[in-house]
Amino acid sequence: MIPLHPVPEAKHTCPFCQTLLKPLGWQIPGMRNLADLVCSTCGREFYGDLPAGQALYTPLLLEKKTGVVHDPYGIDWFAEWLSGSYAARKDYPIPFAAHERLPITKHVVLLNCLDTIYGHCLLKLLNAQHYIDRRPDVDLIVMVPSLLEWMIPDGVAQAWVVDLPLQRGTEWNDWLAREIRRRLQQFTTSSLSVAFSHPHPDDFDIERFTRVKPFALDEWSTDIRRPSVTFIWREDRLWSNVRQPQARGLEKIKRQFTLEARPVKIQAELLVTLAEALRQEWQDVDFAVAGLGRSEKLPDWIKDLRQQEVNTDIERQWCTRYGASHIVVGVHGSNMILPSAHAASVVELIGEDRWGNFLQDLLFRPGDTREMFFRYRFLETNVTAPGLARLLTSMLRGLPKFRYLMDPRFCKHGID
Repeated sequence: MIPLHPVPEAKHTCPFCQTLLKPLGWQIPGMRNLADLVCSTCGREFYGDLPAGQALYTPLLLEKKTGVVHDPYGIDWFAEWLSGSYAARKDYPIPFAAHERLPITKHVVLLNCLDTIYGHCLLKLLNAQHYIDRRPDVDLIVMVPSLLEWMIPDGVAQAWVVDLPLQRGTEWNDWLAREIRRRLQQFTTSSLSVAFSHPHPDDFDIERFTRVKPFALDEWSTDIRRPSVTFIWREDRLWSNVRQPQARGLEKIKRQFTLEARPVKIQAELLVTLAEALRQEWQDVDFAVAGLGRSEKLPDWIKDLRQQEVNTDIERQWCTRYGASHIVVGVHGSNMILPSAHAASVVELIGEDRWGNFLQDLLFRPGDTREMFFRYRFLETNVTAPGLARLLTSMLRGLPKFRYLMDPRFCKHGID
């Protein structure tokens, strides 16, 4: 926890004088948690990231007068979010609802889950369980965008729900900063949660958040008759194993007006080919597609759970489907967080452009390390549908045998 009120604990050095900056106060104008700082040598004033979320790794400094961000880490996107939001500061009310769930009688901790990326918001929220279960000396307040209100777990003292869409998630709003300050100043002391960007699997149980049971691995039959496979659909990052040669002239114009040139159509064709290959192995295969977007009609025998927009009921329905899935398949991204937390196993398609974010979008179900290697697989996004079908078939038929071979009775000394 980071002491916040009445005086924050912040360790930043003046980039000009190399002296430790003095904290005067704090400012939370949205997703950014900032210390109000001054240099006692040169008099320059700054806002400095408090070490929470991404800023736990890369805390940045912003000069109040110039708006210049000092970024010794070279993390352009995080610096641009800060400089851009400060340059376009807002000061008007936004929908803010404070729901009191439990009386506050102890030291207050604020968990700020606002962000511009869905996965970042969700992963921050998972930190809540640590305080609920392991810190009986504190009362927890969570601040979430409205789209995550349904996942707030029991045991939270207050839920602050901010109706701010993700596309405005980096916004700096002085009205919101004053509202947060006003509410926290009601308490004698308060702290800020470090809001780990990638909380450890031992620190949360996804069912506490979604109220949906994950797939029970012991119910994976040794003689599987009707496997359940779910493809996670998105239309901005695609599964495609077709690299068309560069077109010129009339050929380029023709492609722009034909379905054959559409990557989304290629993805749809690939997943139908995948489903048909699985149906050759299991005539009654339960194959579904869930996610955002409705482009391309799918065969009637494939369950089409896709939606153009998401609400709480749809999210719960999707999680129920994930929890009934032997395998979920999808392209790397925030879209894989809840599927990976509920399904029995995961096959992720990840392109070279996302290698630097490997594993950051998955929630692992703790267990034997060797079994986890079996249940979580990774392939390039250019994998063919027949190749992917062979892998899924191997996993569907092989997991019960693999679990039996690795049973502690057969490989661990001292087990009777």
